[in-house]
Amino acid sequence: MTFQTILALVLAAAAGVGIAYVKRHYKYTLNQKYILSLVQLVVIVYFLVKLIRLFNPDMDMQSVLLSSSALIVAILGFAAQPVITNIICGMLISFQKPFDVGDRILVEGMSAGVVEDITLRHTVLLSYDGIRMIIPNGELNSKYVTNYSYNMKNKRGYHLTFAVSYDTEVEKAIEVIRDCVAASPYTLSIETDGVFEDSGPVYFMEMGDSSLILHTTIWVTRDTNGNKAVTDVNLRVLNAFRKYGIEIPYPYFNVVEFEGAKPVPEEGAVFVPSASRLRRSETVRMQPGESKVSEAVEVAGRFAETQQMNPTASMQIELLTEESVDLLSKIMGHAKRDFWIEGTAKTYRIHIRAASSLGSVEEYKKMVALSSSGKNAAVNNINQKIMEAMLYGSQRLSGKKKGSKDSFEWKLSDEQIEEADIGKSILAKLANDIRINILPDRVELVVLKTNK
Repeated sequence: MTFQTILALVLAAAAGVGIAYVKRHYKYTLNQKYILSLVQLVVIVYFLVKLIRLFNPDMDMQSVLLSSSALIVAILGFAAQPVITNIICGMLISFQKPFDVGDRILVEGMSAGVVEDITLRHTVLLSYDGIRMIIPNGELNSKYVTNYSYNMKNKRGYHLTFAVSYDTEVEKAIEVIRDCVAASPYTLSIETDGVFEDSGPVYFMEMGDSSLILHTTIWVTRDTNGNKAVTDVNLRVLNAFRKYGIEIPYPYFNVVEFEGAKPVPEEGAVFVPSASRLRRSETVRMQPGESKVSEAVEVAGRFAETQQMNPTASMQIELLTEESVDLLSKIMGHAKRDFWIEGTAKTYRIHIRAASSLGSVEEYKKMVALSSSGKNAAVNNINQKIMEAMLYGSQRLSGKKKGSKDSFEWKLSDEQIEEADIGKSILAKLANDIRINILPDRVELVVLKTNK
């Protein structure tokens, strides 16, 4: 027995114990967990070989292995075939990463669960009721997997389905569901095309045999118990449906006459969309040369009505819409533009986004020509400052390629404005701030307004 052999055994044992401790007490990604398991297996095999050599120092391990090759082949060909399959499939899962530790996935033919661990042979899923499902890697690799958290580091999604009767006002049911999702303390707001909303959209996806089917997805942080969040939202929706008389139907088969009592709204309960909820209006799309001012004003009026704005606030949002859409149409009418409003009754933002290649020299020349032509009646006083900001931003980005991270931002609140100029501009007089955001491929005008 040599000192080197004893030292190797001690080190191998310490390494095995250390890896086991690290796997149990620290969080790692899927491939890191798999590599640790693989290293642990190598350490164990090395330890066993050294241990055998310790008691049989004269044994030639290479000769033993070669002389037993037929037996080894038989073992690998029969008894160890599923094991090897699971190890290889685990390696593929680990490095291709169709899911990661903490992701919520649904495996074909099984219940949904959160990925808790992966070993050389199997993957561990934690189901909603706390039961752990041990799935062999080989089987998991061949199944259809739905990942509700793919490439999302900080959140997980839970898909919810609601059925309402055919005589339900679908728009009303959609708003009720969205209000309930937004009111839940567990759910997260979402971002769509740079716009933040307090709940995701609700979609009317199908007409069932006895009901209309509405779908939505709620999002929670990875540290949130998703089952509590789903339960909370479902209870809120159920109570709200009962309160506002929205029927959740039973399937009716071979019924000639239905004499059951339909749900009746509670006395005095009239559903009114929450004015404090963050909403986004429909989008008005303008092609080059179009200036859909009247259509945009109508959208602003509907937004004000949904958010229960008073007459003064309604008039102001329509005036701000008219002025901002008209201004950007005159400055960038040669480009495609999108208009929408987002916010609450108290605070909202008017967005007008123009798709324009400001990174090109040609686009910059257009801006210069417009500025120096003297034919643009819109560019004076405050509007002139907006025009100059867009011209300066386009000059800075001139020559930048589409997709570049270079950008330019301008705020009216950073400017020194004379009171006389404010009096001549509806935008400056009514808005709390005006911002210009410029990227090589687009220009966005944002008007911010806060009502008292």
